[in-house]
This record gives sequence, C-alpha cells and structure tokens, in this order.
Amino acid sequence: MILLQPLDDMDLAILQSLQQNARASYQEIASRLGVSRVTVYERVRKLVESGVIEGFHVRVNARRIGYPVTAIVGLSTLQGKEAYRTIEEFKKLPEVEEVHVVTGRYDYLVKVRARDNEDLQRILLTKIDQIHGFQRAETMIALSSPVEKCGIDMGRVAGDVEE
Repeated sequence: MILLQPLDDMDLAILQSLQQNARASYQEIASRLGVSRVTVYERVRKLVESGVIEGFHVRVNARRIGYPVTAIVGLSTLQGKEAYRTIEEFKKLPEVEEVHVVTGRYDYLVKVRARDNEDLQRILLTKIDQIHGFQRAETMIALSSPVEKCGIDMGRVAGDVEE
C-alpha cells in the first residue's frame, strides 16, 4: 500500500478529533491531545495544504429536513471519449449526493435523495434519464440506512501505517 501523505500518531489523532467534531477549536483539540494550540494549527494547515483534509462539513439529517427517500441508481451509459460529460452533468444535479464510477453491471452508482416516491420518479424521468450517454438505469430504494459513516476510522489508518 502506498501512502501519499505520511501521517504520524498526532496527525491521526487530530483527524479523528475533527471527524468527531469539525467545530472543535484548535485549543480544545490541543488540550485533549496534550499539545499546544499552535501545534494543532500547523498540523491542520499542513493537512489542508497536502489535500488530506478536503473541507470541514456539517452532516445534515435528510429525513429531518424533508428528504426521507434514499435511492441508489445503477446507471449504464455509452462509453467513449465524452464520458467525462456524464460526471459533469451529475455535478449539476442538486438531488445527487454521490456518484461512484464502478466495475460490473453498471458504469455508475448514484445516490439520490428525494421528498417522496413521486419526487424520486420526477428526478429519474426528468434528470437522470437525460444524463449524457444514458442507456439504462435500475433504481433501488433504501428501506433504511442503519450505517452511514462520515469519515475514515483513524485507528484503521494507524494499523495500515504500522504494517
């Protein structure tokens, strides 16, 4: 395994703290880890500059704001040199939360949130079906989402680093 950015135990502890609470101040993290605020600030700055930290986010409960329907759409598209257009079009759709380029039966797995089944049907028929190169889609509605993680377990990363 190639690790593009070497991370030590302090980096991993800072990342774990930020994943648990992105609003934690540098001073709070420093106190918890037993280091100075400046140390945490510099480490975070370097992690941002190197691309390890891509942003600081709020996790919103979609159900509580009126979007209880989660669907995964398996999408097959035409292949070729303009395939990049498909991804660019997905980026413009506010209903699309995630797009994964995959191997196997489909070219993409797309996570969509909707207000209800009627809204999902509208998204599928007026937006997903209009994506560049669209050929076929299969939609799977999630009955529940008992595990939705945000971030990577730094303990797992620490284990990878030691190997």
